[in-house]
Amino acid sequence: MTPGNPNPAGGSSKTSILILCIHPELGETFLQNVCAGAVGTSGDTVVEERPVHLDIMAGDPRMIAEWDDSMKKTDAVALLVRFLDVISLDKIRAIYRRLPSERTVPMSVILFREDGEIDFKMSCPACGQKLWVRDSDVGKRGRCPNCKKAFKLPSQAGHLKSQLMLPDAVPAITVVRGKPASCRGALASLMSYLTGTIVPKAEGLDQETLKKTTVRVQLSE
Repeated sequence: MTPGNPNPAGGSSKTSILILCIHPELGETFLQNVCAGAVGTSGDTVVEERPVHLDIMAGDPRMIAEWDDSMKKTDAVALLVRFLDVISLDKIRAIYRRLPSERTVPMSVILFREDGEIDFKMSCPACGQKLWVRDSDVGKRGRCPNCKKAFKLPSQAGHLKSQLMLPDAVPAITVVRGKPASCRGALASLMSYLTGTIVPKAEGLDQETLKKTTVRVQLSE
């Protein structure tokens, strides 16, 4: 199938965007924010006077029979992310690795936040303890309460991009649940980008180090 080829003049041809995520609920929530009355895993909306069709594909790509076919049909791809703890990153990386090594469609990362949320979840780079990191503390020296190792606190977007080794051409945009304008803005940005070859990071993660409780990262004196 030939991609939708967005029409700058606002014609009837629809732009097809594939939203990839690890949990169906996350994708459906995003879909409901941008497509009024959307139910299930697909919906239609208008972004900057262009008709857009969205499809949600969630879970392990190895278990999705239509994965390769969907990749051939889409005009753009968005990786929708909520948390960056070690288990979530492992699943995000599994999705990212299955993206075609050579693509001709735009890609972006969409970081989904709750309204009023001022921190994000990641894992300690030394022991895997899940941590809450405040946006206001980014760039400071932090210390894991579990292993006591200190490290520079990254931003949510910066941490994800470094873990996936995303090129600078791939934008990472934060959107807020319940604010359709921010979600549509992320789609508008995606439609304006065209990325080249993406090289995924191949190393795995040690899930045995994952701790069950997320704690607040400590700031070093």
